[in-house]
Amino acid sequence: MTWLPNTLTSIRLVLVPVFLWLITRQTLAGSVLALVTFVVASVTDSLDGYYARKYESQTDLGRFLDPLADKLLVLSAFYWGALDGSPDGGWFNIWLVHLIALREVVITVLRTVHRRTGRQIVTAWAGKWKAVAQMTVLSTVLTFEAGARVIDALGGGAGWLLSAPIWFLVQFLFGIAVVLTVVSGVRYFTVDYRTIPLGGGEDPDG
Repeated sequence: MTWLPNTLTSIRLVLVPVFLWLITRQTLAGSVLALVTFVVASVTDSLDGYYARKYESQTDLGRFLDPLADKLLVLSAFYWGALDGSPDGGWFNIWLVHLIALREVVITVLRTVHRRTGRQIVTAWAGKWKAVAQMTVLSTVLTFEAGARVIDALGGGAGWLLSAPIWFLVQFLFGIAVVLTVVSGVRYFTVDYRTIPLGGGEDPDG
């Protein structure tokens, strides 16, 4: 079963363009299936790390593909939400999405540089909570999108999606994700910046 972690990571990579294609259809089936695809891809993120540790099958390929798949999934969802999502053209501020992307790219490059020296970045608490906050706001928005189309198809109307409570809830969750993204990025260059040898028993930052 040593092949399983990298297989799960590869599945997540394949699901990224599938997710984007589905969510940009702006149809009932597309929104519902995009939500399902996003959830499945997110679950593989937890499973590949679990099985890599269980079967002691952490490889250089896996260490490279796993964060790459994570970033592509998360950033594709954020950019869709900023550019194409409801209401009125976007759930998220595009400049804040750019900020999130900058942090993810910098840390990913930093991880790659350290990997070439046989070391990896240690996951800090801020990095873990950042990942949780990002997945929470994205899952919430995708659920609202799918739910609105289902209710509309049943004749209930989707006007609630544009209501102030929904909007403020999403912005609140997005704000938490942005703050934790910035905090985790800053801490890597200050308080929590440290590395350990590859295979040292801790996962790299997400």
